[in-house]
Amino acid sequence: MGNIIDYVREFGDKSFKERPLDEVDALVLSQFIYLKWEHIIPRLKDNSENMSISRMCSDIKERGLEGEVFMDERYRQDNMALLDAMVTSARFGDLSCNYLYDDIDKDAETQFFAFTVFLPDTMPVIVFRGTDETLLGWKEDFNMAYRAPVPGQSHAATYIKQVALRLPGGFMTAGHSKGGNLATYSVLTAAAPLRDRVLKIYNFDGPGFNREIMERYDYPLIADRLCKIVPESSIVGVILERDDRYKTVTSSARGGAQHNPYTWLIYDGRFDYIDNVSTASRVLRDSVTGWMDEADPDKRELVFGTIYDILESSQAETTIELKGSKTASKNMLKALVELPEETREKIKEVMKDFKLQI
Repeated sequence: MGNIIDYVREFGDKSFKERPLDEVDALVLSQFIYLKWEHIIPRLKDNSENMSISRMCSDIKERGLEGEVFMDERYRQDNMALLDAMVTSARFGDLSCNYLYDDIDKDAETQFFAFTVFLPDTMPVIVFRGTDETLLGWKEDFNMAYRAPVPGQSHAATYIKQVALRLPGGFMTAGHSKGGNLATYSVLTAAAPLRDRVLKIYNFDGPGFNREIMERYDYPLIADRLCKIVPESSIVGVILERDDRYKTVTSSARGGAQHNPYTWLIYDGRFDYIDNVSTASRVLRDSVTGWMDEADPDKRELVFGTIYDILESSQAETTIELKGSKTASKNMLKALVELPEETREKIKEVMKDFKLQI
């Protein structure tokens, strides 16, 4: 058993004509977008030619951008190994990218990033980045519980329209975590002529949608093109998920750490699938989704807004800082203790409602 790095090394000599693009390739691209390409890939507004992966790697070295591109220290070594395997392979060595668009706005509480990947002998793939290491990214995830849509989803819907105008035929969308949600939302909300051009949607352990979105759009219109994959102990991917047709992959990690794509196991070029997620994941899915469907938006905002306020009190900017700082932990404990009595009582009410769903 191996992971996506091993997959690229083992099957990197196969062209997409010999071995058509599948879900493992889509996960490779969904992890590839987590590298910090902001100052390398041509932007949507530039009207520039596609940039090859070899040129992207040359730019990293020539401009001394290693520290920026591999900034996320949690996955630095794996990201470096994945990029090296991709650029030296026949399969991904002719990859090129274009149409980068991003928006990081603390006031609007959004963290959005997308670009389009071009590969020989297959159709383009619009890839959306998931939640990064910033607390701002997590704030938008929390907002999905009670807002419809959040700014990232609106950006995704606009982005796919703008890129589709530049693409001659069909294409695919893909993303991991929040990126998977955006890859799905962008197609779900598209007008029929655009929606019909999307041949496949890959959602890797991304959350589902709140009740308001599911009631507003016709999900069955895209269900047959959606490939959703979650790890055995999925947490993020089962929240608000109402469609049981997802696939379940084994992982080398335990619990919440299975959200990391590098832990997903691959055998002979295919994901190592099992029948279903763990019992704990199913209970989480049913209880959280049930409670969120019953609770009004104000209750949902109270819970998730309070959680984020406590995280923000840590004064950390990223989850990396949050995890490694004793000061951050002390600040959060202080904020928890100092919650207004009115808020405490409301949270207690909500928790009673939640327990009824379990």
